Amino acid sequence: MSTSTQLFSPLFSGPLDIIGDVHGEIDALTALFRQLGYSKDGAHPDGRRLVFLGDLVDRGPDSPAVLHLVRELVENGRAQCILGNHELNLLLDDQKHGNSWWTAPELSTRHPAARITPADKAALTPFLESLPLVLEREDLRVVHACWHQEAVASLRKVELVGETVADLYKRYVRETNERLSEQGILSAVKEEWQEINPRISDRDWVPVYMPAKAELDSRFQMDNPVAVLTSGAERPAGEPFWAGGKWRMADRVKWWEEYAEDVPVIMGHYWRRFGEARIFLNDQYGPDLFTSIGPHQWMGKRANVYCVDFSVGARAEQRAQGKDEYACKLAALRVPEWEVVHDDGEREPIEN
Repeated sequence: MSTSTQLFSPLFSGPLDIIGDVHGEIDALTALFRQLGYSKDGAHPDGRRLVFLGDLVDRGPDSPAVLHLVRELVENGRAQCILGNHELNLLLDDQKHGNSWWTAPELSTRHPAARITPADKAALTPFLESLPLVLEREDLRVVHACWHQEAVASLRKVELVGETVADLYKRYVRETNERLSEQGILSAVKEEWQEINPRISDRDWVPVYMPAKAELDSRFQMDNPVAVLTSGAERPAGEPFWAGGKWRMADRVKWWEEYAEDVPVIMGHYWRRFGEARIFLNDQYGPDLFTSIGPHQWMGKRANVYCVDFSVGARAEQRAQGKDEYACKLAALRVPEWEVVHDDGEREPIEN
């Protein structure tokens, strides 16, 4: 099918409110709108406009409502939005934790969640396919997970003609699969996997490091620039670690520590953990990448990278356990004020 998708698109000029990962939390989003001064139709008395960092969906109670709202705002020129890894999974029809509302709506879910209808799925798919990977202007870059120079340079050469971002992603997967097969890595992983597979999801297992699988996992990530921008840079971990319900062999890279360009980068994706959230998220989602960084502090080599994801994706779990759901927040970064506004009304400037 034909597509008008641009992988890189111009970012709005003027004042912006850049909203982190929403993850289906429609009430948090409408509350944040009120805190930011927007009307229901996305208008702002000061002419501000909205930018969404992707991961609009999954885990929360009403992902369809969030998609419909953001699509309307984008179509009306009130907002822009980039593609996150969760939207990419929907386009790939890849069933993951929290997205059965789209990939298998007939299944029950752990937490209450609105399901997609066939009509809405058909209507919303072109919107998802239209989302760019990057929004940029001279003084600012917006990406979901990672600004990786090699991946960015590779994708700038790509012209999508008659294919979608999901098609491009799958093309990279096929090419990587062929290379790994030729290099004997796939057969090495198969030998490791036959012995280890039954224990990989056993939290009580004393894990064995699988070097071939570590190489495979990191190569499938790093050889696919769409994956890098939407879900981050990875490398072999050197030792297994527990995250997301299984033992993993490839580790996330703190790419911002090597980012040396002058233009600030705003991202989402990486769940920031403060207060109670630090306690209950660590065992589920692996090491905290921001342990030495304050919640409202620039990060990176040049102190010009900021993550606006304050873990609202865990709010459903907090509600189910009768705990304080505001330990996990939805936030927006105001530009050019460089102020972070949370859905509970907290406001803090970013500091160096």
